[in-house]
Amino acid sequence: MHPGIIALQIALAIAVPFVTVWLEPRFKAIRIISPVVICYLTGMLLGNLPFMQLSDGVSLGMANVTVALAIPLLLFSVDVVAWLRLARSTVIGFCIAIVAAMTATIAVHMGMGSGVIDSPKIAGMLSGVYIGGTPNMAAIATAVDARPETFILLNAADMVVSFGYLLFMLMVAPRVLRFVLPAFRFENGSSPDEPAADEKPRRTAEVPPLKDGALAMVLAVVMVLAGVGIGRFAPELNRDTVIILAITTFAVGASLVARVRGLQGSQDMGQFLLLIFCVAMGFTTDFVELFTGSPMIILYATMVVLLIIVLHIILSALFRIDRDTAIITSAAGVFGPHMIGPVAMVLGNREIVFSGIASGLVGLALGNYLGLSVVWMLT
Repeated sequence: MHPGIIALQIALAIAVPFVTVWLEPRFKAIRIISPVVICYLTGMLLGNLPFMQLSDGVSLGMANVTVALAIPLLLFSVDVVAWLRLARSTVIGFCIAIVAAMTATIAVHMGMGSGVIDSPKIAGMLSGVYIGGTPNMAAIATAVDARPETFILLNAADMVVSFGYLLFMLMVAPRVLRFVLPAFRFENGSSPDEPAADEKPRRTAEVPPLKDGALAMVLAVVMVLAGVGIGRFAPELNRDTVIILAITTFAVGASLVARVRGLQGSQDMGQFLLLIFCVAMGFTTDFVELFTGSPMIILYATMVVLLIIVLHIILSALFRIDRDTAIITSAAGVFGPHMIGPVAMVLGNREIVFSGIASGLVGLALGNYLGLSVVWMLT
C-alpha cells in the first residue's frame, strides 16, 4: 500500500478522537451517545466508503499498539490499597459483582456455547468488560486473537444490552431493591436528598501537565516494551496473552507508587488512546458482515447481563449488603468508573461516590486477569 494512504489512515484515526473530544463538552448529544460510540461509528463509516481503500493490517496494528499503551495509562491511578481499606460492605459488594460476572458468562457458555462461534473467547471478553470495562474487552480480544468481526459485534451487543441495564439501574433497581436489601447507613449525617455528584460534564480527555504527561507516556512505553520482551520467551500461541498480562502486572505494580498514582492526565491519555483504538477497529468492519452477523451474540450478551443482575441481587441479600452499595458496586463492574456519578445521584447518596469509582478502577485492574482465566477454563 502507498505510504501516503497509510499516513492518511493513521491521521484519520487520530483526528476523529481529537475532534470528538473537542466537541463533547459543546454538544450534549455526543455526551449522551458517548465518544466511544461516535468513534466506532465514524471509523465504520470511513472504512466502508467505496473510495477509501484502507489497510486492515495497518488498522489492526494501530489497535494493538494503542490498547497496549492504554492499559498502563488507565491503571496508573488505581489505588488498590485504599480500596481494600473501604467499608467491608463495599469490598464484599464488588467481590459479589466479580463472582456474578464470571459465573454468568460461564453459565451462558455452558448453555449456549455450542451455537456460538468462539464462545470461550466471547465469554472471556464479556467477563472482562463486566468486571472492568471496554479497555479490558479490547485487551482480552487482543490477547486471545479474537476476530475483529467478533469484537465489533460483541461490543455493539454490549452497548445495546448495557443501555437496558442502565435504565434498570436508574429507574427500577432503587425502588424495587429497597424491599429486598437493607438501607444504607450514612456515617457523616449527610442527607439522602443532597446531590451525589457534580453534574458538570467531564471531558473524555484533557491535555495533562507536560511533565506528568511525558513521564506517564514514557513509563507506559517502557512497560509495553518490557511486556513484548517477556512475550518473546512464551510459545507463539500464547504470546499475546503473556504480553497483555505482563503489561497489566507492571502497571498495577507501578500504581502502588504514590508518585506514579498522582500523575495528572494519565487517565485522559489512556482514554484518548482507547478512542483511537475504536476508530481503528471501526476501519476493519464490513457493514455487510456486521448486519448479517449472528443474532445469537446479542442473545448471548443479554442472557449474561440478566444472569448478572439475578446473581448480584441474590448474593447481596445473602451477605446483607445494603441497597446503595449493591447498586453502586454492580454499576462499577458493568459500566466502570464513569457512570458512578449519575447512579449515585439517582440514589441521592454522595457517600458512595468514592467507593464506586475506586471499585470501578480496581475492576479495570482485575478485568484482564479474570477475563483471560475464563477463556482458559472454557477452552
